[in-house]
Amino acid sequence: MPILLTEDQVAQGRERIRRVAERQAVERGIERVSMHSIAQALGWSATALYRYYENKEAILAATRTAALDQLSETLEAVMAGPGDIWERSRAIGGAYVDFAFERPDTYRLIFALSQPDITLYPELATAAARARRSMTGYAEEMVAAGDLDADPTLLAHIFWAQLHGLISLQMVGHLDRDGPDFETIRHEMVRRIVHGIRKA
Repeated sequence: MPILLTEDQVAQGRERIRRVAERQAVERGIERVSMHSIAQALGWSATALYRYYENKEAILAATRTAALDQLSETLEAVMAGPGDIWERSRAIGGAYVDFAFERPDTYRLIFALSQPDITLYPELATAAARARRSMTGYAEEMVAAGDLDADPTLLAHIFWAQLHGLISLQMVGHLDRDGPDFETIRHEMVRRIVHGIRKA
C-alpha cells in the first residue's frame, strides 16, 4: 500500500517534476519528453509520477501554467511600481527582457510551438489570459495619457511582437556581431514606434 503524501510533499514533488519537464522540453523538444524520461531524470519509477500527475500532457500544462504565472508576477510587480506610465512602460520592457535572459528555459517553454490543448486545462487558460493582460495592459494607460494616436490593444501587440522577435534572435545567436547590439536595436524600435504614433 503506497504511503500517503502530505500536501507539502505533493507540492514539492510537483515542483521537481515541473522543473525537469521544463528543462527537457527545451533541450529535447516537447514531443520527446515522456513520463519515462522525467522519471529517469528524477531517479524515480515512471509509476511514481502518476501520484502527482495523470499523464505527460498534464505535466506540461502545469509546467507552462507555472511559467506563465511567474512572468505575470514579474510584470505585474513592475506595473504596480512607482513612476508615471512612461517610466513604468520602460521598466516593463526591461523586466520582460531580464526574465527572458535570466530564465531562458521558462521563457522558451512559454512560447514553444507545440503546447498542450489549452481548452482542456482551465488553470492553463487562466494563466495564459493573465499573462496576456500583464504583457499588454500597460498600453491602455499609455494611450489614455493622451499623447498617442493608436488602438491600445494593437499597440501592445506590436510592442510584444517586436520584443519577442528580438529576444528570439538574440537567444539563437542570429544578431550580427558586427551590427548594432540588442539594447540599441530594442530602444530604437520602441522610439520609432512611439514617434510614429504621437499625436501631431
